[in-house]
Amino acid sequence: MVFCYVSMEFIKTKPLAYPIVLAFLISFLGCTIATKVEETTKTITKTTKQITRDFTMPDDDMKRKIGILDFENKSLHKSGDFQKVFHKGLPDYMNEKCEGLIVAGHDSGGPMRLLTEPPRLESGAIDNYALAVIGRKLGFNAIVTGSLEDIRIVDELKGVLWTKDTHHFIKVFVRVEVYDTLTGTKLLDDTLEREVEIDDLEYQLIRQDAALRLPDLNETLNHLLADIGDNICYALKGQRWHGYITEIQDDTYVISSGRQVGLELGNTLEVYDSSRIIEGVGGRRFFTPGLKIGEIQIISITDDQAEATLTSGDAIKEGSTVQRKKKGLF
Repeated sequence: MVFCYVSMEFIKTKPLAYPIVLAFLISFLGCTIATKVEETTKTITKTTKQITRDFTMPDDDMKRKIGILDFENKSLHKSGDFQKVFHKGLPDYMNEKCEGLIVAGHDSGGPMRLLTEPPRLESGAIDNYALAVIGRKLGFNAIVTGSLEDIRIVDELKGVLWTKDTHHFIKVFVRVEVYDTLTGTKLLDDTLEREVEIDDLEYQLIRQDAALRLPDLNETLNHLLADIGDNICYALKGQRWHGYITEIQDDTYVISSGRQVGLELGNTLEVYDSSRIIEGVGGRRFFTPGLKIGEIQIISITDDQAEATLTSGDAIKEGSTVQRKKKGLF
């Protein structure tokens, strides 16, 4: 903490210098206080979110499986570093930091190799319904898409009075969207930004060449990656695990989830209707979660798939949603 004190004697003997000192202190303290407030706010927000998650997780031992599509570079700047950092770094970061999530990216192989890019509507927007259908078949609870929206070179005048000088910054803007496979709605749609200061030489080189190859940019991208990973984590960890019936063979129900997410042989799953679809603006469609229509019990299981037989109910169709029945309930 910084304490400031300017004596009355100083004001009397150097009245002309006092405004300068005062301006400097206000500028310095303003930056310091703003930084501390920002850091404190982030800490409080993260702590509050974590406490909320702790109280709203009804099936703590079940893992949510999510897929991350490659982030698109929509900026005018070519940056191979962006693709390199995000495509491998984001799944790695989340698998390490986000307890209770299994994160798959293209570099991890597996089911993500079947989903190279998101399906789109005629308007060019992502088809949320079609994406949710694909995600259900792959056993995902959510699918993450994102893009490098912009990289801007910004000049700012910084300093106090005669010490003011022009500083150059690179500002990076990344958008992230998280689609829920249960409903087809978005759990998260956020644009994050970070900036890094560069010197005059780097500034001139960038002006001459659109490609950005700066060590500081990589550091900025890694900070953004961590922020994005945390936001996705908080958005998903409060969601209850859901599975999906992807196929019905005679009297056997195939589920696109298995031991990897926490299911076990003999588990009873509650089945919910998922056949009602509502249409929104621009041709978008959404799933409407329905009532419980039966129960099934797992009779065989692998890491990423399970088979079950009917124990109660009827009219169960492909696409129905399942939840693990809470132990001790009848």
